Amino acid sequence: MPLIVVGVDGSEQSRKALVWAFTNAELMRCDVRAVMVVDTSGMDAALRDARLRDAEQTVADLVAAATGVCAHPPEVSSAVVEGDPIAVMLAETHGASLMVFGARRMTSISNPALGTVSLACTRHGACPVLVIPEGVPDVQPCADLVLA
Repeated sequence: MPLIVVGVDGSEQSRKALVWAFTNAELMRCDVRAVMVVDTSGMDAALRDARLRDAEQTVADLVAAATGVCAHPPEVSSAVVEGDPIAVMLAETHGASLMVFGARRMTSISNPALGTVSLACTRHGACPVLVIPEGVPDVQPCADLVLA
């Protein structure tokens, strides 16, 4: 089954990206995977464990909220992964049919200010990348988009 991977970080834009993926997954006959990357390098064990627990709760909350907007939610999995965000998300592109991110700001209509992770995946990823820019109203299903 094709897979949409969504990079989430707890921001409103990552929530919108996840809602877009859920809303369109049924039309595209895809599963959805929400991935949050936590860079724990240099953290002591207590802080590391706390960060990972917080990340797991954030991802669970985002998935629950996105599930609530769909009449027929897709099969969904989620992961909190320790490591370098660029390296982890680039690795995720290898199993994905599409990767979705939310951009936090735009400098103009034709020049979204992509974050370093979404930009790296756009340039070097193994699948197409969709970036939902800030300011976009609630997303609507894309009836013409089909992933093989």
